[in-house]
Amino acid sequence: MNPAAIAAPPSPYKGLAPFEDSALDALLFFGRERQIEVIVANLMASRLTVLYGVSGVGKTSLLRAGVAHRLRRAHDALVVVLSSWTGDPVADLLDAVRAAAPEDVEPVRQGGSFADELAAWTRRLDSDVYVILDQFEEYFLYHENERGAGTLMDELPEALRRGGLRVNFLLGVREDALAQLDAFKVRIPNLFGNSLRLDRLDLIAARAAIEGPLERYNELVPDDEAVSAEPELVEAVLHQVAVGRVDLGQSGRGGVGEEDADRIEAPYLQLVLERLWEVETAAGSRHLRLDTLTRLGGAAHIVEDHLERAMAELSAEEKDAAAAMYNYLVTPSGTKIAHHAGDLAGYAAVDEAETERVLKRLVEERIVRAGEDGAAGPRYEIFHDVLAAAVLAWRARHEAERRIEAERRAAGPRPGAPRPGARDCGPRRHHRTSRPGASGEARSAGGPPRPIPCGGERPPKHAPRPTGKSCSAWRRPGHGR
Repeated sequence: MNPAAIAAPPSPYKGLAPFEDSALDALLFFGRERQIEVIVANLMASRLTVLYGVSGVGKTSLLRAGVAHRLRRAHDALVVVLSSWTGDPVADLLDAVRAAAPEDVEPVRQGGSFADELAAWTRRLDSDVYVILDQFEEYFLYHENERGAGTLMDELPEALRRGGLRVNFLLGVREDALAQLDAFKVRIPNLFGNSLRLDRLDLIAARAAIEGPLERYNELVPDDEAVSAEPELVEAVLHQVAVGRVDLGQSGRGGVGEEDADRIEAPYLQLVLERLWEVETAAGSRHLRLDTLTRLGGAAHIVEDHLERAMAELSAEEKDAAAAMYNYLVTPSGTKIAHHAGDLAGYAAVDEAETERVLKRLVEERIVRAGEDGAAGPRYEIFHDVLAAAVLAWRARHEAERRIEAERRAAGPRPGAPRPGARDCGPRRHHRTSRPGASGEARSAGGPPRPIPCGGERPPKHAPRPTGKSCSAWRRPGHGR
């Protein structure tokens, strides 16, 4: 790979976006060299490999920028990666094989079984084919009950059992969904015979994930545009994004879980580095500094602030629409699920134009991503698994605040309390007027006119005379000191 032929990206860090199967992303992908070698060797040697790991461990980036790119570049193999499960899996997979084949190769005639078509492609290409089925837990989400001829539940076992077929498969699945593969156990002998567990980044790998992309970026830009990172910053980031030191899943606001100082949360690492890069480069700085990390509140606050800043940009009506849609974009167990905008509008009882407007805002803020664009338009889903629990927590807080507001309005103002939204008038003098009923005054029976409080509500009949102190500013529940 010749770095000189690659244009420099706006940032060497990806945030919550996965690394893709591209020359640029492969160049910037660091920290998984050993795992790439092991997975490639297993995929080439075994008909079926099962790769699993906890949510957010980085399987998708590893399989795309690491494994698929390495196989294609080093072994000149036909590699197919499928990670979208909302359509027909068998048809989508065969379409992906046709798209990955060289343009000068005549397409295989369609109409046979899944295994037949794959066999025809290996003969036509005279090479092995490697099929990577990523995020395979989502297959069960969208096709839980599918059975019979033409379904992946039927066709995949047949392909795996067919002798002489030059096609090897890898299933990438979240660890908490591993048991769902039992649905194939009867039809796929020794299903878990070649299983690999992907662990979180260790400190050495995480340091490489910080420093490696920076070095590659500097190779792609003129010397006067090179960027450096303070060693103190690198150590601080590694310390602050260790497992358990920040966890959006706890409360959606940077809760703390069980710590493991020797392992790093890759999504949070990338999110923090991306934010530091944005702030420093926007200020014209060519250095990533510890002082900037501290000024931003540390890694936990940066991670927490990603969702909070995005939602704060929405109007009250847009927040209500987003909360309604989140209910259908994430299952109660925290699994993200994709829907077309029209379907979301119907499920959430939100106007379709409003739905599309809010989804566009959420896509821009990288809270939601637009998936494959079919005849019915793109399907939208939560941007990353680590945000699923966070948006559920945000929705719960939003709904609680709405209930409190509704209850407060139903109860009406407290006697003597200023109206909601009344401004704090500050210390003031109250002047009498000689004309009864003059603006700003209320006359009591047989007495002088009394000033109306700054909240605008007339005082009760026997209210004490004003003292000159300012009225209290109205605060929403949970926002007072």
